[in-house]
Amino acid sequence: MATIRDVAKKAGVSIATVSRAFNNYKDINEETRKRIFEVAEELKYSPNVAARTLVTKESRIFGYIMSGLEKGARHNMVQESLVGIYEFARSIDYEILMFAVDSAIQQNKSYLQFAEEHSLAGFVIQGIKTDDAYYKEVVKSRIPCVLIDQPADSKHVGYVSIDNYEAAREAVQYLVDRGHKNIVYVTGTDVASVSHSRCKGYLSVLRENGLIIRDDYIVRGNFSQEETHRVMLQFLPKHPEVTAIFCASDLMAIGTILAAKDLGIGIPSRLSVVGFDDILISSYTTPSLTTVHQDFYQMGYEAAKMLYDIVQGVDVHHIKKVPYKFIVRESTS
Repeated sequence: MATIRDVAKKAGVSIATVSRAFNNYKDINEETRKRIFEVAEELKYSPNVAARTLVTKESRIFGYIMSGLEKGARHNMVQESLVGIYEFARSIDYEILMFAVDSAIQQNKSYLQFAEEHSLAGFVIQGIKTDDAYYKEVVKSRIPCVLIDQPADSKHVGYVSIDNYEAAREAVQYLVDRGHKNIVYVTGTDVASVSHSRCKGYLSVLRENGLIIRDDYIVRGNFSQEETHRVMLQFLPKHPEVTAIFCASDLMAIGTILAAKDLGIGIPSRLSVVGFDDILISSYTTPSLTTVHQDFYQMGYEAAKMLYDIVQGVDVHHIKKVPYKFIVRESTS
């Protein structure tokens, strides 16, 4: 079956020009539009993806579900992931439909209902939590799906992430190697698997180095800059012995830095802070943030690639670990 790339190549124009011609943009001259339509007819190309699906019984659309999208989240993780998904989908002439859901939507409409309504080939899902209704359905479903940063592995479901356990170990060992003994871990939410993986990495390094493990050194920040700032304003004055803090996200690390500044605690002279994610603003904070870099673009790309393999029935490993990088900046000493 002819694709938009075939039409563009034969008509001697770009893919974007073909798309704009079929969508009746005014900036395409009539001669070019006519040539594109003639080539499309000759190649039997239909721009209507829904109509093409009815003819071939095969959807060429991936759904991207983002759960928990919130106003004011200062990071570029969703954008980078979506670009990666789009880049792979474009390479195989698939389209992407993006959907934002929350817990209420998931309760009102099942994952199966949602999938059937949109007649998609499969889904990439990001931001889903272990207590979400969709997560419980996804792991049992026969609908092709790949999760980003949430473990799942079955015949039709896979996931893409970094090795959060090893990344946390590297970050905490870095602090230990610099002489820090009283190291705090600021965790996210209980329903995020990455919180637990990073906590396990933190604890394993403390055990291996003979450092004391204290329950009160595990502080909950819920992946929120504002909440971490509030919690640290209370925590830090009570624990002057703490010299380093490892946070399960950059937003929580930034909240920690702001709290330390409010309390007159020098960073890194008095307190070292490590984040996780390497969001865009982490290199522009004062001081700039030492953190674990996650390649969200690559996660999205690999998720879409794995989804395509699952849809095509390819026998592919359903767990993909994307490389990470530990980046040292000014917030540690």
